[in-house]
Order: sequence, then C-alpha cells, then structure tokens
Amino acid sequence: PHCAHVMAVPSSPSNEFVKALYSYNGADQEKGLSFSLSTVLLVAQRTEDGWCRGACAGAVGWFPASYVKTLDEQRLAEKGIQPSALAAVIRSPQWLAYSTEEDKLYYVSTETQATTWTLPDVSPPQNTLQKQMSGLEAFVQLQSKPDTKNPVTKPEKTRKPKYKIVNGLTFLENGPEQSPLNPSEISYVDHFWSDKGDQSGFDIILTKQLNGKFSMKDMIEFFRERAQIEEQYAKSLMKLSKSTLADQEEGTLKKAWLSVKAELRHRSEAHSKFANEMLKELEKPMFEFKESQKKGRKEHQQIMEKSRKLVQSLEASIEKTRSSLLGGSKAKVQKKSSKQEEPNLARRRSSVQGDDLKKLEDSYNHAQTQWIDNMINACQDYEQQEDERSDFLKDMLFKYIDRCVAVDESSAESLSRVTDSVERINKQADREYFIKVNGTGTQRPVDATFTT
Repeated sequence: PHCAHVMAVPSSPSNEFVKALYSYNGADQEKGLSFSLSTVLLVAQRTEDGWCRGACAGAVGWFPASYVKTLDEQRLAEKGIQPSALAAVIRSPQWLAYSTEEDKLYYVSTETQATTWTLPDVSPPQNTLQKQMSGLEAFVQLQSKPDTKNPVTKPEKTRKPKYKIVNGLTFLENGPEQSPLNPSEISYVDHFWSDKGDQSGFDIILTKQLNGKFSMKDMIEFFRERAQIEEQYAKSLMKLSKSTLADQEEGTLKKAWLSVKAELRHRSEAHSKFANEMLKELEKPMFEFKESQKKGRKEHQQIMEKSRKLVQSLEASIEKTRSSLLGGSKAKVQKKSSKQEEPNLARRRSSVQGDDLKKLEDSYNHAQTQWIDNMINACQDYEQQEDERSDFLKDMLFKYIDRCVAVDESSAESLSRVTDSVERINKQADREYFIKVNGTGTQRPVDATFTT
C-alpha cells in the first residue's frame, strides 16, 4: 500500500499482552513488526490513530491495533503465568508464544521448533538499565518513549476493519487468510464457519450426522429382515427334510435318499444359525453403537443452538442501541434549544448509551468467542463420531461376508467383489468429499468493534 512518513502522533504508554487475530507483514512498513495468527505480543505503546508498538521473538516494531486483542491478565494469573516471566519469553529471540482459541498459551522454540505448554525459563537481557529494574518495567520504559527523531512509516490512513454480519456472527471482509486449526489434514473444523443458504455450517454437519443415524437404522432393518428370511428359509428346509416324500423307496436307493434329506436338515440348521448370528453379531451391536452416538450428538446440538441464539440476540441489541445513539445525535443537531439543561441532558443520555453499547460489544465478543469454542468442540467430536461409524460399519460388513461364506461356501466367489468394495472404504477420502461438496467457508468469525 501507499505509505507516507509521519511524525509520532499522541500516544500513551501501555503494558499489556495481546493476541494476534490475524497475521501481519511488518516488512511492508518501516519499523513494522511481523507476526502470525495467534502470536502473543507485548505492547508498550498505543497511539490515538490506532497503532501499537510492541515486541515478539526479540523484535520490536509497529502494527495495527485492530489486528490484536488484549489478553485477560487475571486469567493468565489464574493459570500461574507471571507477567515478568511471560514478558521475558516474548522478548527472547529463542521463543515464540502462541494462544489457543481458549486463550491457553503454548511456546515454540525458534531454534528447534519444539513445542511446550510450560512457560520456558528465560533470563532477561542484562544491560545496564535493565539491571536496575524488572525486565517488564525496562521494556515499557524503553519502548514507551515516542520515536521523534526517526519518523514512523504508516499508511496515510489507518485502515479500519470492514465487517459483515452473517446471521449474528461477525466476519472480516477481505481479511488476511487465517491459519487452519488442523493443518495436518482436511477437517470439519476448518471448513464450515459461514452459512450456506438458510443453513449454518453447523447445521450441515449435523444433517450429515443425522443422515448417518438414519442410514444405521436402515442397515439394522436390512439385517433384521435378512435374518427373518434366513430363519423362514431354514424352517422351510427343515419341514421339507421331514416330509414323507419318496419314503416308499427301499434298499441302497432309500439310504441315498435319506442322506439327501439329512443334508437338507444340516443346511436348515446352518441357515438358522446364520439368522441368529446376524441378530446377535450384526443387528444388536449396530443398534447399540447407534444409541451410543445419540447423547453426544444431541448435547452439541443443544449447546450450539443456545450459543447461536445468544450471539444473535446480542447483535440485535447492539444494532438497536446504535440506531438509538445515532438517532439521538441527529436529533440533538437538528433541535436547537434555548435551555442549557437540554443539551447537557442529551450529552449525558448519549454518554450512557455509549457505555451501554460498549458493554454490549464486550458481551457480544465474549459470546461469539464461546460460540467459536463450541463449534470447534462440535466439529471435532462429530468428525470423530463419523470416523468411528465408518470403521465400525467396515467391521460389520466384513463379519457379514464371513457369515455368508460360512453358510454357503459357493458364495465366496460371488462375494469377492463385495469384499473388494469393503476393503476400499476410506473414511478420510469420504470426509474430504463431503467437505468439498458441502463446505461453507474457512474464515472464522472475529471480534467486532461497534463503538467508534
């Protein structure tokens, strides 16, 4: 982008840890700081025009304030993370700190790429000034002074993020690409964040789960009916084997004929056993497996519906408050009053509404973050359920083939094609196909700023 050299604008010292909502390429700006999504940075200075000066991995530079969100230091303290120790790690060129969706921190070595959940023990740099104060205080004092001798290169106008609201959720328009949550494989958790038509991404995944349930019910009914047919066939064979047909034969011919009837009785018993095995080893386990997935599926469905409704309700309240605030501002400009109290009252009312809007904004962003966490959990569990269902059915079909061959060895050749098809069942390929056809989007919702 086109840039211009400007002197440092009014700013205030800061002392906070922030999490990167997007990746940022600081190489595009003079004295810019580069970082990736979810990086934890230490901010020492904020300017009034929306820029931050901070550090990560031993580097210091500028970046847009809209690209980060402040981490709750109280929550960090509850997890036993000392600010001075975390600041030392962030300033160290040997480590990068990251934050998960649940704001749990982990650390990656820049030298070995080793990852750890434990805060590394990093001794702060020992220069003359930092020997006299804590590492965090030294960083703040050194970095909070505006750089007036060397102007900072920033865009001529700070680019404010452009949002779009999709059924209550906030997305960044034309924002930087977000890093996948599961980079090792194509997964639900990275491809169903937006809506498609009147269905949310979660609704589409839930529909697949429900279709899987109905498919299981159909397969159970198939094996139940097959068992009934086998049992009826066995009874018919047994009845025929006990008939008196051709009993008038004598001698060796009669013995041969009786052996035919005896074989028929054995065949009847084999088919009866096959029917019982289908009920015991196929129909019953499949029913129990189907029921075992019901609870988890319903729990996620209820949590997601409640979470989405809360986000939509808060977004509607924000729009109502914003409209009231904007309407009040226009009315105040249009209406001129001779009384001094009325403008003061209007200003007080506007201030209260502004405070209400900020509280709603905080509640909305918190609720949306919770919805994101719920969505991640649902995607992971539903994907695992589908993988388990695929593996389970593959085993069931192999059992079915084995039982068919056991009852009639001549069927082995005709069942070879079935065996080949079952062996080629590939749960990952099936998942990728489902995502390719039904995926709704890879961009996750972001925190919104409605107060301006």
